[in-house]
Amino acid sequence: MATGPTANRPLTKTFCATCQQAFTPRDAMQIYQERYYHPHCFCCSSCGNTLAGKPFYPKPNNQFQCEACNHALAPTCCICNQKIQSGTAAKRYQDRHYHSGCFRCCKCNAVVPDGHNFVDMLDGRFQCLTCSHHITGSYQGKEHAPHLENILGEIVPVQCDQAGRIPICDKCARPVSGDEDAFKLETRYYHLECARCNRCRKKLLRVPCRKLGSALVCHTCS
Repeated sequence: MATGPTANRPLTKTFCATCQQAFTPRDAMQIYQERYYHPHCFCCSSCGNTLAGKPFYPKPNNQFQCEACNHALAPTCCICNQKIQSGTAAKRYQDRHYHSGCFRCCKCNAVVPDGHNFVDMLDGRFQCLTCSHHITGSYQGKEHAPHLENILGEIVPVQCDQAGRIPICDKCARPVSGDEDAFKLETRYYHLECARCNRCRKKLLRVPCRKLGSALVCHTCS
């Protein structure tokens, strides 16, 4: 979730990212990720209410949602029946949504890791591959891989933990120094230069993406 702060007025001629009209010296101005907006143009893509000075959720294609619409339109996990809020790790399988932590093997109760295959027991339950082989020596049901939801990462300042340790880039395994910003996706950190799609090499700083094993993949390539 983000907020829409009022921007310091730039010295050069600036255009609204929504209506493409130039700002006059008297126009109020909002800024988000180096894009400028008129307050009445910076609005929820679902209900149309202005987001100026209010919390909001960024969406693909330079769209935004207010808190109320984001909660109302969020999918429901079919295991716990709770809303899956933006930025939450989630899976989708056969048009049904799950929190990543709710998608578990019915035998050992272990979470099926993101990107790992599983066995559909064809009765609403799932098994990890280990339990399926262990019980029968062969697969029961049909093996599938869940569709992982694409989410937006965020650019954050690097902070040490309580022990004074700095995060390690999940891509190159080198430390992310405290004098630079980092790209954060869920709980993983990346150097800004390492935050690229593993397939098309596009930078992922404002692009919905997901982890695929040890790789990052943009929403176009996934």
